[in-house]
Amino acid sequence: MKILNFFKIIFINILILFTLLFVIELFFGTWFKNNFSYRLSSERNIYRVYKFNFSNYKGESLYKRDTNAFRYNKNPINVSDVDIVFTGGSTTNQKFLNYKDTIVNNLDNHFVKKKFVNAGIDGLSIRGHINSFNFWFNKIDDLKPKFYIFYLGINDQNLLKYKKKSVDEFQESDFKGNIREYMESNSFLYKRIRLLKANLYLKFNIQKGANIINKENVVYGERAEKKFITFEDFSSKNKINNLYFNEYSLLLDLLTEKVEEQNAKPIYITQISGYGMNTELFSAANAIMDHCQNRNLNCINLAKEINLNYDDFYDELHLNPKGSLKAYSFIAKKLQKIIN
Repeated sequence: MKILNFFKIIFINILILFTLLFVIELFFGTWFKNNFSYRLSSERNIYRVYKFNFSNYKGESLYKRDTNAFRYNKNPINVSDVDIVFTGGSTTNQKFLNYKDTIVNNLDNHFVKKKFVNAGIDGLSIRGHINSFNFWFNKIDDLKPKFYIFYLGINDQNLLKYKKKSVDEFQESDFKGNIREYMESNSFLYKRIRLLKANLYLKFNIQKGANIINKENVVYGERAEKKFITFEDFSSKNKINNLYFNEYSLLLDLLTEKVEEQNAKPIYITQISGYGMNTELFSAANAIMDHCQNRNLNCINLAKEINLNYDDFYDELHLNPKGSLKAYSFIAKKLQKIIN
């Protein structure tokens, strides 16, 4: 009888615990305060430390994204204050750089009367930017920026090969992944666990509190050899891929129309990789500049005009803090007459 009572007490206490946890989740989670459904789940409510060691860049970064999937520094973004949405792929997100070193943060500090928000998502292509208005930006109440800045090219290199990617639909590649990310992004308790894990590393240097990044668990490749092809050198020996150019131009038309439907203006910035230029980046850059000229839009031809080199990147695609500072300085000068 004593044993039976003992298990009964344990059962009742477990039931009370789970009921309490359920009530906490019900009131403090974002299960019923989420306008995105299952989309954007892997990009929302993140508090994480990355630790990495690339060939010419090593260290750690604190990576935070708010409930609207915007990367932030100290406090989550008040969307009604946002003047400019700066969006792109991982080269905009820059999650392995601390926020103070990112292009977007430097621009936000530079233009003190304008509020920038970082809406970069790893792997997002121009098709994803078109979809972002239906699945993301239009779902955020009070988000009414004057400008959308698109930092484009690198994630569009396989434009003709892949017509559809899960990241461009703002979801995971399978049903199980969607369920997992949805639960993690909306759970109040899981958010507290993320915060605790990061602080164990930041305050007590407990290594399990950091996400260790190495060649085995990332898609970013170390460069095998030191080579860098400038825009000028590439253009002197190569031509535009007309099929790519035409397809890209059609997508740019769709993207510009999406922005103009929001009573905002698009600004396009071309890109260069850790190897410099290639046929796809060259064709994309030319399509972007041609589009801007035809539509009387403001564009920044970073791929052609900036003095980035091999040592400004930490891998095949991404700028290290030195390269990021160069890119910010270049873009800030170009934006001075556009957004003021």
